[in-house]
Amino acid sequence: MLATQDDLHALSSSFSKLLKRGFGKGPETCYAVLKGNKLYVYLRSFMTPAEEVLYGNHQNNLLTEFRTSVIQSLSKELLQESSRLLGVQFESFYQDWNYDTNSGMLLLVSTNVKVDIKTEEMVSDGVYKVIRTVGARFHKLPVTLRTVPSPTNCYVVESKGILLPLEKLIYERGQTDLLLTQARNIKKGYWTHKSVFEEILNRSVEDIFMMWDYGENKHYLIIIFGRIN
Repeated sequence: MLATQDDLHALSSSFSKLLKRGFGKGPETCYAVLKGNKLYVYLRSFMTPAEEVLYGNHQNNLLTEFRTSVIQSLSKELLQESSRLLGVQFESFYQDWNYDTNSGMLLLVSTNVKVDIKTEEMVSDGVYKVIRTVGARFHKLPVTLRTVPSPTNCYVVESKGILLPLEKLIYERGQTDLLLTQARNIKKGYWTHKSVFEEILNRSVEDIFMMWDYGENKHYLIIIFGRIN
C-alpha cells in the first residue's frame, strides 16, 4: 500500500487527538511525512501549562522525564495507528523535544520497507566532518555515519557506535537523569555550531533534534530547515 497525502493528513489528525488525550492539550501543528522506512512527525506549540512552569523553573530533566513517560505510554497506540492508516508495520519509536522553540519530533521506523540503497547512501562529507569534529567534543566518535531518507525540510544522519563504556554502564543501571543531562548538552553543542551546518548545507537551520537509542548504541541527528507549515 502506497500512503497518500490524505492518509498522512488523517494520521496527523489522529496523532493530535491521541496526544491531547494523554496531555490534556494537543499540538497546534502536527505534520507527518513518510520517507523510505521512516515516518517523521513534526510537532509545534505543544507544551501544557504545567510543563511551562517546569520549564520556567529550569527543571528540564523533570520536564523531559514527564513528557517522555506520557509519550511512551501512548507509543503502542501511535505505532498501531500509523501502521493501520499507512499500511506499513512500524516497530521502533523515537522522540525528542525542544522546549526553547516549543517544538518536537517523533520518529517511527519500519524494518519491513525496502529502501533504495542509493538514497540511503547519499554522502555529505562536509556534514560528516562536522559531526566528527564538533561531536568529538561532546561524545565518542561514531563508528559509522549514514545519511538516511528524510523530508525535503530535513537532513538526517544516523550515527552508530556512539556510547562510551561509562555511558553504557549508566544506561544499564537505569540512571536516566545523567543521560538526559548529557543528551541535552550534546544537542546544545551541535546547536552552537548551526552556522557551520548552514554553510555546508546552504540552508537556514530552524531546529535540531537528537534521538537516542541507547540499547542499540546509536542516535539520529535531525536538522530542520526553515519552518514546516
